[in-house]
Amino acid sequence: MFRMLSRLLAAPILFLALSGCTDGNSDGITVSDSTVIIDVRTAEEFATGHLDGARLLDLTSGEFAATLPELAPDVEYLVYCRSGNRSAQAVTLMEDAGFSDVTNLGSVEQASSATGIPIVT
Repeated sequence: MFRMLSRLLAAPILFLALSGCTDGNSDGITVSDSTVIIDVRTAEEFATGHLDGARLLDLTSGEFAATLPELAPDVEYLVYCRSGNRSAQAVTLMEDAGFSDVTNLGSVEQASSATGIPIVT
């Protein structure tokens, strides 16, 4: 009885698992030519792998804060780091400074998954 029940449940579960698969851009974040992608990790972290085309602005070194006044506040920004903590801090700083279109993508892996942009070294 248990074996038959397991088989009956396996097909719908497999279908649901497979139907959730997409082309790698699971969160559906569209990146346009004007979107600025910011990596707020250290240079050492950036060198181990970053999103293709990302701009490095290290949050902990003060580079991010120093560059913030030079950034256009009406451009779309996508921000990521190692775990999502520093990117959340950076997004808060940007929003407090009047930036209107800023998204925290979390970790570099989450950012790649959300945007479909590959991680390069």
